[in-house]
Amino acid sequence: MSTNGEQSPADGAWQRLDNLEAAAKTRLESQLKPFESAFRDTYEAGVIAPVLRKDAPVEADVRCAALHFKRVLNDLRSVWVLLQSGYTSQAASVAASLYENALATVCLTISKKNVQAYLKTDSGELPWSPMAMAKMVVECEGNIPGTKNYENQWRALYAHYVWLCQTKHPTLPSVVHDTSASFVREGYVVMALPNVRPEDLPLKAQVAIISLQRAHESIDAFVNAFGLKGQQSSLHRLSECLSAAKDQAWTAYEPFLKAVNPISIHKSWFPKKYPPVT
Repeated sequence: MSTNGEQSPADGAWQRLDNLEAAAKTRLESQLKPFESAFRDTYEAGVIAPVLRKDAPVEADVRCAALHFKRVLNDLRSVWVLLQSGYTSQAASVAASLYENALATVCLTISKKNVQAYLKTDSGELPWSPMAMAKMVVECEGNIPGTKNYENQWRALYAHYVWLCQTKHPTLPSVVHDTSASFVREGYVVMALPNVRPEDLPLKAQVAIISLQRAHESIDAFVNAFGLKGQQSSLHRLSECLSAAKDQAWTAYEPFLKAVNPISIHKSWFPKKYPPVT
């Protein structure tokens, strides 16, 4: 706000941004509609999962895992709100947090040794890197370390995290893409602005599917920890919600399988250091 009586280009900019975000949400509503039910059913399945404990046939200490699972649900909601508002790279930042919390949730339900290692950390940080957690999750799914399948599975899982980081970090492709929301004839405007351009939709879809899949994985971890794998069909509608969420997520993302994504990790360090095992 100007104080000397002169008009400034910034006068009223904050309020105008509120209006622009409201308009973006209206415009993006139809574009993101296919993902809406997937986010809704995933969240509701996530709310159900922890309360299965009273019906669980085995005791499992999921208190540490639940701390991170709550963050998964917070992050899931935040990703959806940001995507709807047109702040895609910011949604990717939260999705990276969701990724780490989801893998932490899984790792903390795998074994008591992992819980003990977690509780012994003096720094309060996770005792495993995201790459180490990706490997642990893939091994827990039945893949044998050192095998071709194991190597390719953990690479594929970790590649999602690399992509999210490529999007959220100050990389040239990411910041250049963000300016596309504010292009003018001779350049771009330096201001916050929702991205509603059609070219950004594949980016939104990628953030959405990664977030949903990791959330599903953490929900499954609770089910498995309670010894209810394959037996939860009648428990609080969990099977119905989770099955619908998984189907809806894939159906929503399928049209983007061959879409051109403005952010890529093909030239990043990861595929150079860890190419697919053939």
